[in-house]
Amino acid sequence: MDPRAELTLETDSKYVLNILENHQKLEDRGFIVGPHAKLVQSAITSFKLRPTQTRMVWVKGHNGHQRNEEADRLAGAAVQKDKASFVNLSLPPELNITGAKLSTISQALAYRAIMDQKSKDSDMYRKRTDRNLMRIKNCIEDMFGYLPTSEAIWKSIRHKDFELKIQIFLWKAIHDAYWIGDRWRNASMREELQERAICQVCGEVDDMTHILTKCQSPGQELVWKLAGELWKSKESGIIQWRDLTIGDILGCGLSRINKRGSKKPLTGETRLWKILVAHSAYLIWTMRCERVIHNEGRPFSESEVRNRWVKAINGRLDLDRNMTSQRYEKKALSKRLVLQTWKRVLMNEENLPKDWTDGRIDGVLVGITGSDRDARGVG
Repeated sequence: MDPRAELTLETDSKYVLNILENHQKLEDRGFIVGPHAKLVQSAITSFKLRPTQTRMVWVKGHNGHQRNEEADRLAGAAVQKDKASFVNLSLPPELNITGAKLSTISQALAYRAIMDQKSKDSDMYRKRTDRNLMRIKNCIEDMFGYLPTSEAIWKSIRHKDFELKIQIFLWKAIHDAYWIGDRWRNASMREELQERAICQVCGEVDDMTHILTKCQSPGQELVWKLAGELWKSKESGIIQWRDLTIGDILGCGLSRINKRGSKKPLTGETRLWKILVAHSAYLIWTMRCERVIHNEGRPFSESEVRNRWVKAINGRLDLDRNMTSQRYEKKALSKRLVLQTWKRVLMNEENLPKDWTDGRIDGVLVGITGSDRDARGVG
């Protein structure tokens, strides 16, 4: 194509049109804000390098427009490619804008620029996050049969089924933001501090994977055993309990348990899985921190672990019961949802009324085995 010829570009994206029409504003801001900044800057620069006029025309998408339909077909084919095509985003030095105009910069824009630069300087943190996201995706596909997006993962940890403390824990764990494991092996650390990288019980790197799935100090293994026993009384052979990996745990908010031979989800089973896994993982983490930081390495006894797990799950059960109250109005939980969640896992369930969510009804507890009742003192 002759670069001197006038060019008319057709697009069904008003978003693209709006960006190109406001290119001067983006340039004044140094392309600091907005998604795909490098790609947008490269496109605008390409238009500026053309010696003739470039026009943009909006066309209605999916309306039988021949060129638009062909563009959609090519875009679909590109998504299916095994290998990404190289896109040259390099800019000539005279047109490479590297900062915002002082007359247009604001405190918020300056802060965004600083945070973007910090993000660029933290490749290691992004690599750790990306590694955990990939683990989650692989585990969810293996267990529940679908592949979630990264956006779906972040959205799942903000679900109302998770209390704020659980949301914060999952967010930090996925980002590998806790100061544990090889974080202590920084060369600037004193030798006695670098020793904190190793679990004093197992002699292995004490990272989140080790803490939640491998540590031999009393707590981790027993908590998952208790969770598995409770789940077995709930499940109907659709999803079997297994030794969970770090991806299973961090991605628990994405659980999707369907009826056998159907894509229709089992709401109660799905919700209980989320609660069991998230609360059990959080308990393991908090007990580990108490043992290492406050108890100078003193291990918990099995009875302590059992009692704390039972207390945590029963505490969540009580929260569900309380949240069915109409005083919470739009934030109230559906009684039907709560009843489905805890069905078949309650103690003496056959003697409970059909609607046991009423806060005046005492003795609603998760099912506990005989040895657990003895340890907890519950008859």
